[in-house]
Amino acid sequence: MKALNKKWLGLVASAVVLQAGVVFDAAAQLPPVIKIGASAILSGPGASNGFTMQGVNNMLVKEINAAGGIAGRKVEIVYGDDQADPTQAVNVVKRLIDSEKVHVMVGPAIAQVSLAAAPELTRAKLFSLPFTGATSITPQVYPYGFATFYASDSFAMAMIDFAIDKMKVKAIAALVDTGAQGQAAGAVFKAYAEKRGMKLVALEAADFTSNDVTPQILNLRRAGADVIVQVSSTDLGATVAYKATSELGWNVPIISQVSSLFPAQILKAAGPDTYKGGRLIGLTLKASTICPGENPANSNYGKFIVRLKAANPDWQKFALPLATYFADGMYIIKAAIEGTQSVDGPKMAAWVEANASKIPTIGGQVKASKTDHILYGSDVFAFTKRPDLADASGLSIREGC
Repeated sequence: MKALNKKWLGLVASAVVLQAGVVFDAAAQLPPVIKIGASAILSGPGASNGFTMQGVNNMLVKEINAAGGIAGRKVEIVYGDDQADPTQAVNVVKRLIDSEKVHVMVGPAIAQVSLAAAPELTRAKLFSLPFTGATSITPQVYPYGFATFYASDSFAMAMIDFAIDKMKVKAIAALVDTGAQGQAAGAVFKAYAEKRGMKLVALEAADFTSNDVTPQILNLRRAGADVIVQVSSTDLGATVAYKATSELGWNVPIISQVSSLFPAQILKAAGPDTYKGGRLIGLTLKASTICPGENPANSNYGKFIVRLKAANPDWQKFALPLATYFADGMYIIKAAIEGTQSVDGPKMAAWVEANASKIPTIGGQVKASKTDHILYGSDVFAFTKRPDLADASGLSIREGC
């Protein structure tokens, strides 16, 4: 089929036989229809996250079914709107498990929401892919789950390194959200800056739903910061940080872990000139960037984004740079089911721990082990200032080429 990457299908087919010598009775192990549950943010703050997840998953399920399904089984996906709320997410996950009888789960997103849902997923022994980078997503908390974002300690160190090595700053301050990922990143900012010989001059926090961080920004300015490292779970965090500094006339650079992931949403909320001054420096996947002179036709990420746009006429409401995380999650589910010929959570989790690095992905090689369930490592990072100038295939210029 033209729409489905034949190279990827071949690689996944190879992944199925990675456990050589093991013979499965597919008829006994697999249900007639494989049901994937999705706990997504489909309303409220962060809804672009859920819309993107939905668009990616629906396209890939359609393609997978057209190509024969997963291990010969048809795939269905069932959604629940968790609204980025821990209590609502628990209710959504319970419904998907107990009423919809799903076999695997994608989401929830955001650390505190994912952590709230963890006991239910563990109770059901469901293989799951929470979308967060909080280091609290451990094999103890999520024995059958793997985080489909990069670890907060890794990206926090990368942001400090960029500030010191590339920007040559003298005073770093941090603005984080109050969730598990933000708090973990804040602790790393402080410790790692000191390790690099630079004291963090100030650390401020705000709820990820906050619409005004002016008091926090004033404190960072009083501390004499000449760069802010910013972490939040949604585009709102970068938007309000940029707007507050602009309204105060403080043109401080902001190195953000989300500003390159939600460019359309940030431009709409903060204004069309938001990225023009180069003040917002975003952390993103290297796969979604390109250096001048490189051929975009060689980018697997670019090819995927073109396909995603063609399949979704309303793609403008997506946060396109997030698409590959969700796509990689679907590829991991497919590979794990076909590698075990099972939807059993413990079996799938053990298979991913042993074989993650062999699974073909778009965003960069994933990793996993019995002690580490956060899939992306620091080798996938890149920084970009102008995600608003991404080409038709979603590629933006990488800093430091």
